[in-house]
Amino acid sequence: MQTVSAYVNGYYDVSDQMVDNLRRRAEVHFRRQAAEKAELTSIAAFEEHRKRVRDHFMRAIGGLPEERTPLNVQCTGSLDRGGFTIEKLIYESLPEFYVTAALYVPKGIVSPRPAVVFVHGHSDLGKAYPVYQAVCVDLAANGFVVLAVDPPGQGERFQYFDPEKGERIVGGCTTEHTYAGLQFTLGGASIGRHFIWDVMRGVDYLETRPEVDPTCIGLTGNSGGGTQACLLMMSEPRFSASVPCTFVMTLESYMKTGQAQDSEQIVPGCFANGPDHDDYITAMAPKPVLVGAAAYDYFPIEGAIEAVDRARRIYALYGTEDRVDIAIAPTRHAYSPHLREACVNWYKRHFRGESPDFVTGEPETLPDEALWATPNGQVLDLYPNSKTVFDLNRERLEVSHGSQFAINPDTSQERCDINQIRETITEVLGIPERRSQEIYPRIVAENVVDGYRTEEIFFFSEPNIIVTGVFIHPLEGTATEQTDLILFENGTNDTLDKREWLEARLALGRQLFVFDPRGIGGVQVRSFNRGAQPHGGEYKLASDAMMLGISTMGLRVFDVLCTYDYLRTRSEVDQIGLYGSGKSAFYAYFAGALEDGFASLEFEDLLYSYRNLTDTRYYDQERYNLEVMAWGILQHFDLVDMTPCFGERPLRWISPRNAKGEILTDEAFDREFLAIARRRGYLG
Repeated sequence: MQTVSAYVNGYYDVSDQMVDNLRRRAEVHFRRQAAEKAELTSIAAFEEHRKRVRDHFMRAIGGLPEERTPLNVQCTGSLDRGGFTIEKLIYESLPEFYVTAALYVPKGIVSPRPAVVFVHGHSDLGKAYPVYQAVCVDLAANGFVVLAVDPPGQGERFQYFDPEKGERIVGGCTTEHTYAGLQFTLGGASIGRHFIWDVMRGVDYLETRPEVDPTCIGLTGNSGGGTQACLLMMSEPRFSASVPCTFVMTLESYMKTGQAQDSEQIVPGCFANGPDHDDYITAMAPKPVLVGAAAYDYFPIEGAIEAVDRARRIYALYGTEDRVDIAIAPTRHAYSPHLREACVNWYKRHFRGESPDFVTGEPETLPDEALWATPNGQVLDLYPNSKTVFDLNRERLEVSHGSQFAINPDTSQERCDINQIRETITEVLGIPERRSQEIYPRIVAENVVDGYRTEEIFFFSEPNIIVTGVFIHPLEGTATEQTDLILFENGTNDTLDKREWLEARLALGRQLFVFDPRGIGGVQVRSFNRGAQPHGGEYKLASDAMMLGISTMGLRVFDVLCTYDYLRTRSEVDQIGLYGSGKSAFYAYFAGALEDGFASLEFEDLLYSYRNLTDTRYYDQERYNLEVMAWGILQHFDLVDMTPCFGERPLRWISPRNAKGEILTDEAFDREFLAIARRRGYLG
């Protein structure tokens, strides 16, 4: 069977088109936001902007927990370090959700002192990572109380840990963050809400300590800790100053690097509605903020400088330009001694009015186990039945999830409004609206392969996006009954492996159009980042789309719909069927729900329920990742809620699967899907 050769048979270089398309979309927003910020020439105008950005941020992360439940703080040990002590703490930021932390308390405190919260970058050691210990030691040695908090998935807080085997099931930390974070995405939230809340509850604890001046609590962190610092600057007004390090840049500069970030670092809709990174800084205005940067970082230093320059314009409205600055270390990505020194001096100057004259040395740090607040270094070892972020997300969905479309079949309520369902799908997936544009298909090769006449075709589904496919005709003399639009997981690249399957279908009198939506098969995206799974190129593109407020799944569904429109223009095409398998089954499923014209529908190896995915602690991330998701789907519907859109058309589920990737038996599929559809009034 035929496949589309490189560069669309030499007609177009499509290897960058998905990257370019998303950048073009983003640049419209970046230019608009720049123009809007140029109009912020008064404090009142800025504060209105700040509120709008913060409100969007809170919606994007799914809000924060509302109740400050008892912390139940335990001090499990204390270390005498000469000029200060380290208290090993466990507290509950939410009931049975345990946070481990270390509190550095200078000796000889006779009146309340300023404190600094340290949030940790992506080291599995968390608060025990020697580079981060050194920052805490320098701050404590200079008289600051320091609270160092382990984030979920780091230090003593691995969220996927088997206490019986004493080993991690999912990891390291960035993999764990994204593994759990994708389940939050489906529910219209971010795992970052718990990073934020854990630290906010830590601030609650600091306010109870007689050694701490609650009006002078600062914040610092590096890399992923720089991310957390920014999220907290947007969320927690009690911080009086901040030093976020080696994270602040601009969204535009970040996008151009091609780098992926893990789940808590992705704020849905931020390209369109903020926050950009200067918004994190100005969320604190006019409080003091020092951005720590590394000259040789993989996060672009140019973006960091630009973000600070933008922030200075806002601080100037308050007459406080001296309260925002940048310290650039001549290093690669790290909380280097240069930045450690700058952090201490920033707090000396702004919290105590002292000269910024501290010079760092080589602080003595401790081995990992010395800082353990738990006996064996893991919360889930000490409290094996305690809650994890998986449990918290599942609880949240129990309260918030429900179909918008379910009806009571026992009442006189009319059947579902199909148009409403379709409008909701289009909005949630971010499917483009310009489907009516003229299609100019190009047949770039015609061949006969083992008696089958084939055509290699490409066309533009939207400006700057080429899609490809191979049209395969049955053997001469075979009566044609239907044309099937075929979506294999790897598009036309799968045709050779699927030859036997294709020939069996052709023998039934089916014309076949094996299709490549953007980024797949003949229009596959080139490799452009160094991220290992789950943070490869597809994840990066899907993250960018989510930050635009759309999804790559929605864009591919649009391509499928445009291909239906193309097939309708062919004189030999009458009825059109739709088949999708693997990840492409998702695209087929949504396209089939949106387009009545498909005469028959077949979905193979399709997940039967997004809710099953969020209810499954250990799901198959190879099958189910950001390519087949959109932010907030479960706020509106699950896959079963599309059922009314299919009407009376012939529909086959072939080997439906659960979140673990297991094939459901007929009985299980009837119980878990069809029975729900009947109960919700979707089926007669």
